[in-house]
Amino acid sequence: MKTNKLLSLSTALLFALNSHADEDKAQLDDTVVSASRYEQSQNDIIPSVSVIDREDILNLQANSIVDLLVLQQGIDVARSGGNGTQTSVFMRGTNSNHALVLIDGVRVSSSFTGSFAWENLPVSQIERVEIVRGTRVSYYGSDAIGGVINIITRKQDNMYIRYTGGSFDSHDFDIGYGNSTDNGQYSIVVGSQKTDGFSATNANNAFSYNPDNDGYENLSLNLNGSLNMANGKINFNYLETKSDIDFDSFYEVGNSDSSQRVIKLAWQGQILSDWNTEVALSHNKNSLTTKAFSNGFNSDRNTLDILLDKQIDTNHIGLGVSYRQENSELENKLVAALNYSDSRNNLGLFANWQGTFDNNILSVSGRYDDNNVYGADTSADASWAYKFSNSSLVNLSVGSAFHAPNLNELFSPQYQTLIFSPELGQFVSFYSFEGNPNLKPEESLNYEIGYKLPINENHSIAFNAFYYKIDNLIDYQGSTFKPVNVNKSTIKGLEVNYNLTVDDMKININATHQDANNDQTDTPLLRRPDNKINFSVDKFYNKFSIGSSVRYASKNYDFGTELDGYTVIDLRAAYKLNDNWRMALKVENATDKEYQVINGYNTSPAAGYLTIEWNQ
Repeated sequence: MKTNKLLSLSTALLFALNSHADEDKAQLDDTVVSASRYEQSQNDIIPSVSVIDREDILNLQANSIVDLLVLQQGIDVARSGGNGTQTSVFMRGTNSNHALVLIDGVRVSSSFTGSFAWENLPVSQIERVEIVRGTRVSYYGSDAIGGVINIITRKQDNMYIRYTGGSFDSHDFDIGYGNSTDNGQYSIVVGSQKTDGFSATNANNAFSYNPDNDGYENLSLNLNGSLNMANGKINFNYLETKSDIDFDSFYEVGNSDSSQRVIKLAWQGQILSDWNTEVALSHNKNSLTTKAFSNGFNSDRNTLDILLDKQIDTNHIGLGVSYRQENSELENKLVAALNYSDSRNNLGLFANWQGTFDNNILSVSGRYDDNNVYGADTSADASWAYKFSNSSLVNLSVGSAFHAPNLNELFSPQYQTLIFSPELGQFVSFYSFEGNPNLKPEESLNYEIGYKLPINENHSIAFNAFYYKIDNLIDYQGSTFKPVNVNKSTIKGLEVNYNLTVDDMKININATHQDANNDQTDTPLLRRPDNKINFSVDKFYNKFSIGSSVRYASKNYDFGTELDGYTVIDLRAAYKLNDNWRMALKVENATDKEYQVINGYNTSPAAGYLTIEWNQ
């Protein structure tokens, strides 16, 4: 594989490091930064929030981030095959590009496609996932209609080595090292994934069915560091992944090379009368090259964020300015007329306030965005919560939001050619995708009511009902599939989440009921089942643990067909041999259930994986 140099260079650097110390993570575990862009106690956050920490990731023995997200209420995942295949994530029934994805607080969706390549983010590089449900556009700008998923990368505080092997000739290897002192901290994690996979498609896929196995390789490097200074702290984050992906195609061989880079440099301190301040520069680049189609695209984004927040008695105020420049280019080596390169920039100003009065919590936020392509947008959010004497909390929220079209939808050049059809005995016209520079952003209004009941420190239940009205949805029409603003949709639903910890046993049950409807055609939105239930239970002994997850999804709809509902059972066990060594075993889809989440694409049959881990 072309990216072997990344692994060898990173491994050499890793073993050159020769000291370690403990890093205090208690404060991070008790707070969430993604809800309002500053640290908040989970008890003070009004919207529905879930946190998946490293302990959860290890316990679930997740092979990909998909294994984590499918167990969350309000989230649907559609993957077109096994590891490395194209993946879409839907939050609360909204479109896959209506979830804002961040890595270490950096926006990472491609400015070319508008989507994030979930399939190429190794779970070995993830320390924590913060999921905020509901509209947060007034805090972050475009895309956060369904919610925000912030992925926080590993900050290793000792040396470890982990290997996982199993079905489909899968081999995952990662190694990490870190050190912290009074002056700062550094961490490095490198990883390698390789699998022969299984056939992504089945006979229902008339366009590209090929029964061969579709393999996948990924190499990743994650660097984190911080430096304490007299007047603040400097933080540095770097994540790079390179992937080699096989896929089924009408060509004999389908293969793509993909890469992603995320860089963030930030200063944190206090200025202006003790205002907590962060000044951050970030860069994100996405590339995809597909030889069979003789084309490739590159997109990058450069961002400057200035954030300020201050606690004044029972009031918390947040202010911010964000400047973002996005660039995108498409190169087709066979058809020069399809090549294009374009860019846009966006300036955002936002403010938020949260105050506590007796048992009431009020939160208000507003944002103004000025984009040089589609103009200005404003968004706002208001929430109220009331805490009862038993610490339960009821909340109401309303928010406006928007989603900007991607650069491909705006600027892709239209191309026409003639292709001879033997069946018709004549030439027929072929049209490429055509962009529309007059596209407007999609707009949304969201209402929510919730109730949280913490029965005791180990026992809680929460309910959240939501309603979305989305206008100006982008649809694709005509022989050139030109995008236009025509569609409307209505989404309503209810989420329930129950947690119980007792006698070294953890139980989570969550359920989602949603009705996601295309108002133009009065049909369900695709790949979003109406009902979903997840059940997870784990029992922990002194050195041994055993657990299971059960996932149920009702029938859902795909292009031109209805897909059956399904129930999938995963089993897991782990044993700690001593203070350094740990072994874990996972059986995925233990009943070998055959099911589809995308018509014509396979899901994993029964599979087993063994993990061996050493920690310093």
